[in-house]
Amino acid sequence: MSLLIGLPLKIFSLLFALVRIVLPVLLILFIVWLVRRLRGQGVQNGAGQARQAQEPTFKGPVYTVDYEEVDEDKP
Repeated sequence: MSLLIGLPLKIFSLLFALVRIVLPVLLILFIVWLVRRLRGQGVQNGAGQARQAQEPTFKGPVYTVDYEEVDEDKP
């Protein structure tokens, strides 16, 4: 008879201890993930704007030069 009462109480106490430990850890991990995600979006937007600012713009045709290949053995 004591097994029918003691075992469920022991299982509930273990589950309660598990919830007391796991729930705060999961909550902290979620908050860290959320903060890193929000900061990551801000960094990506800032880096994208910085990259666009560094790109040169041209208002006309762009000419390229084809260089002749040179053998390094020739003086």
